[in-house]
This record gives sequence, C-alpha cells and structure tokens, in this order.
Amino acid sequence: MFKIHTHKSFDVTNKVVVSFAHTDRKLSAQGALVEKELDQNLTSALSYGRFTGALGQTRFVDSHTENGPAGVLVVGAGASEKLDENALRKMGIAAGKALWSLGVSEAVFMSEGLGPILEVTATTAFVEGVALGMYDFYEHRTNLKEHEKQVFTQLHVVSENATELAPQLTGAEALFEGVELARGLVNHPANVATPLYVVEQAKELKKLGIKVEVFGPKELKKLGCEMMYSVGAGSEEGAHMVVMRWQGGKKNDAVKALVGKGVTFDTGGYSLKLQLMEHMKSDMAGAAAVLGAIKAIALRKSAVNVVGVVGLAENMVSARATRPSDVVKSYKGLTVEVNNTDAEGRLVLGDALSYIIDKENPEEVVDIATLTGAISIALGNRYAGLFSNNDALAEKLRSAGEGVGEDLWRMPTDPSYHAQLKSSTADISNIGGRTAGSCTAAAFLEKFVGDTPWAHLDIAGVAMAGKVFGAANNNNTKGANGFGVRLFVRYLEGLNK
Repeated sequence: MFKIHTHKSFDVTNKVVVSFAHTDRKLSAQGALVEKELDQNLTSALSYGRFTGALGQTRFVDSHTENGPAGVLVVGAGASEKLDENALRKMGIAAGKALWSLGVSEAVFMSEGLGPILEVTATTAFVEGVALGMYDFYEHRTNLKEHEKQVFTQLHVVSENATELAPQLTGAEALFEGVELARGLVNHPANVATPLYVVEQAKELKKLGIKVEVFGPKELKKLGCEMMYSVGAGSEEGAHMVVMRWQGGKKNDAVKALVGKGVTFDTGGYSLKLQLMEHMKSDMAGAAAVLGAIKAIALRKSAVNVVGVVGLAENMVSARATRPSDVVKSYKGLTVEVNNTDAEGRLVLGDALSYIIDKENPEEVVDIATLTGAISIALGNRYAGLFSNNDALAEKLRSAGEGVGEDLWRMPTDPSYHAQLKSSTADISNIGGRTAGSCTAAAFLEKFVGDTPWAHLDIAGVAMAGKVFGAANNNNTKGANGFGVRLFVRYLEGLNK
C-alpha cells in the first residue's frame, strides 16, 4: 500500500500530476488549475489523438524529462460537471491502473476544483479508486523483472484544506489495508491459504486490539456445530471457527455481527463439481471480507462494537467426508439432511450464525458468502444478492453499497422457499430443488437467525474479476475484488446517512 501525504503547496517539477477533463476534451475546473500551475497548454495537447474525456479514459501528456516519466495524466470525467463519489472512484481506478503502467514511484493530485460535492469526500473517493486500481498480486511469481513489479510508493495530495484532509486520508489508508488483506487471502492458492493459514492471519489482528478466539474441529463438535464440522470432515486440517471482537464503542453499546463463509477450497465433496473447480479458491471471499472489515475498523479506531465470525473448512473427498443423504445436527438443534455436499456454505454459515446470536445477542447480523452460482444467473456480475428479514437493515446495507460502488439488489425471502427445504428424514434438507437456488439457500440460513435482524449477501457473482467472474461494478481486473470490506465499514460507521 502506498503512503498518502497532504500538502498546502508542493513543487510539481518533474513529477506526474493527475488531472481531469470532461468530454470533448474540455478541462475540468481542477484541470484548469493544473494547467495554470504547470504553465502547460493541456488543451492543445489533448486536441490530438483519440482521447475524448469519457469517464475513466486516460491520456498521458509527457513533459519529456530525462529523469524518468513526468507530465500530466489526464483522466476522463465524462459529460457531467457534477462528479459524485462513484464517478470519482472510477476515475481513481483508471488513474491507478495508468500510474501502474507508467512505472512511476510517486504522483501528485491537486484536489481543488473537483466539483460541487465536499472536497474531502471527493478526494477520499478518488484516492480510494487509485488504491483499488493500483493493486497487484504477484507473491508467487519468481520470473518478474524489477520494472514489472509494483513501484508506486507515494501519492501527494495538494489542497488549501490539507489539515482537514489529512485525517480522512489516514482513515482511507486503513480502509485500503483491510481491502488488501481480503484480496490477498482470496488470491493466494488454496495450498497456501488453508483454514489454518487464515486462522493465523486472524490471530495477527490481536496486535490491533482485537480479541480473537479460535475453535478447532474438536471444539466445534463439542459445541454442537456438527454442520460446520461435517464440511471439513474430509480434509486434513478440519473445520475451524474464528471469532473476532472489536470494542470501539461504549461497553454497553449494542453489538453488530458480521459472519463470513470461509471454504478455502471447494471440490463439491462427493457431489463433485464438474466444471470451474480451479476457481474454487475464491470460495472463502466472504470470510476474507469479514477479516478485512474488522482490520479496517480497528485501524480506523472506529467507535463501534462489532464481532466478526468466520467458518473455515476445505470441502474435500475422503473416507471421512460427508456423504449425500447423511444427517447432521446443527448448533441450533435442527437436524439437517445433506442431500448435496456442494451446498456446504450454508452449513458453515448456519452454525456460525446461530452460535454468535446465542452468545452475543447482536443488534443486527449480516452474513456474506460466495454461496450460490444461481445468484450469477439471476443478477450476472453487476450486483450482489441481498436477502433480509428486516427492511431497515436491508436499506442501510443497500445505501452503504451504493455509496462505495458495491451494489446490492434486494431478493425475496418468502415462505414458499422454506417449503422447498422439506425432508422426510430430518428436520430440513440443505437444498431446495432445481429452482430459485439463491432464494432457497437464503431460506435455509433464515432458519438459524430467529427474530434477530439479519441480512445475507450472496457475492458469488461479484467477488472476483476476470473472464469467468467479471465484476462489472468494481472495474478491477486482478483477481479478488475485496467486495464487502468497504461496504461493511460504511455500514458499521453509519457513513451512509
């Protein structure tokens, strides 16, 4: 993660300066300030080539220095003079990718003249985008040359309001650290990011003042979390549950709970996957989002009380693995007929949800998971599915997601979906038939939350970027998006008011 420095004035000689232009190559108010500061005719330079100023388009105007890249990186701001948070974030993502390609170690951003929204909000959104676009993951590559690696270390933000901006951008750095943790956990191959590896990453959070409690396979069985235990039964390391507590608010303030699915690799078990198994290291993106959000909240010293729970397991095939038609007992006491071992995430989440509701009595609980392929059929890669038993909670999450560019679409929860989960052998089945797969999965989870305000985010279609999982709303191109971290921080801190 690069460092952000704020200045009231800064020498931009021989530096790369980021600027904006609207459609038809018309400089924005901020761009005009940059042009004046550099005494450089940007308008003339932009009159050549195919740059039009479309949102997210970039053009580098080189100053031809002998000391490395210098000049102006012009980012398209679109047709509107009114730049909102999401537009600025998208522009930041484009700038981050362009700066990465230029191979520069630092750049300057003059934040005045951005538009009608508050400069602090606008600058934070743009810088957030730069960090998202700049991200790279090459930890397991040994064949990269030095110029192919990430070299960007500093972003200088220049503003007369530098004093006001500084704490906000420090908070943004903390947010980026949480996002990078989440993206890295998912991008690691499954032979590295095993359940025990994730446990160790969670333990590292103790340094930030987070209380971390770990339950291994034996403890889970003793607790009565047989659903979660059964998912990891066929693996070498077995299932684990990690509970992370951050108390930034007052002792008696209400607690909110985040619960993440952490299946570090999913073969489907005996209901073996027939395709796309090579992508199943991403099946722990929900747990990664919870770890990332808890880390960010702690680094930001947010005045909230939150508990994060992740259920971790590898869904493997062995003589110990759960068979289709096996019956397991949940922490809540319901018996479950496992009619499809590839519908394992709901088993992990069901126990985690009922456990934390029983122990913490949270004011609200939100779970996040790459739960169903069916959500991609319903919503594609544009939205995550949002299911909830509480309209107020659903709206808070929807608004938070809209604010950070991680959009949610409300899906139905209905008694008819619960009816599809009937079993003649146990209290319920873990699958509900061929139709409405995302809705019946949510209905399964709803059985474990009682009257607690609850929401479920199905992120199977948006957790990853690329040819197979192309998250259209995040504009990132390198593996995991870290979807949910920024959304959760905004939701927990109430910044979407």
